[in-house]
Amino acid sequence: MIIKQSPVVRRDWPAGTTDTDKSEGKFAKLSADGQTMSLVTSASAIPDGVVSNPDGRDGTDGNGGDLILMSHPGIVQVRLNNTPGTIETGTYLVLCADATVKAATGTAGELIVAQSMAPNTSGQGDCLHEALLVAWATPTA
Repeated sequence: MIIKQSPVVRRDWPAGTTDTDKSEGKFAKLSADGQTMSLVTSASAIPDGVVSNPDGRDGTDGNGGDLILMSHPGIVQVRLNNTPGTIETGTYLVLCADATVKAATGTAGELIVAQSMAPNTSGQGDCLHEALLVAWATPTA
C-alpha cells in the first residue's frame, strides 16, 4: 500500500528553536522519536534531509517546515556555504557545520550529501543551489 508518493514529511522544530526563517535549503536531522527536526550542527552528522518551505520565511520564527528526505529522487534546492568554492554541474557537495554545503575537496572526513546540478563558477555563497541529494551520505577517504 502506498502511504505517500513523495519522500517529504512535515515536521515541527523543537520548542525554543530560533532562526527557523533562515532554514530553507539547510540540512536537518529528525529527533529520536521522529516527531521534530533540528538543523545539523556538525559536518560529520549524517542528515535525514533538507528543509523546504519553513514557516516564517517572512523573517519571523515558525513552528516547522517540510523535510525533503535524502532518498528524494528529484532536484532540490540546498543552501550553499558562505565560501562554497567553485562548483560545476556534477560537483559533489559536502556538509558544513552550519547545515549548508560547499564543493568537496577530497579531504578525509568530508561528508558528501549532494551533487550539483548547476554551475556556480562565480563562487557566490549563502544562496540556494540546485542539487540531487545523495541517498546515503558518504564520507570521503
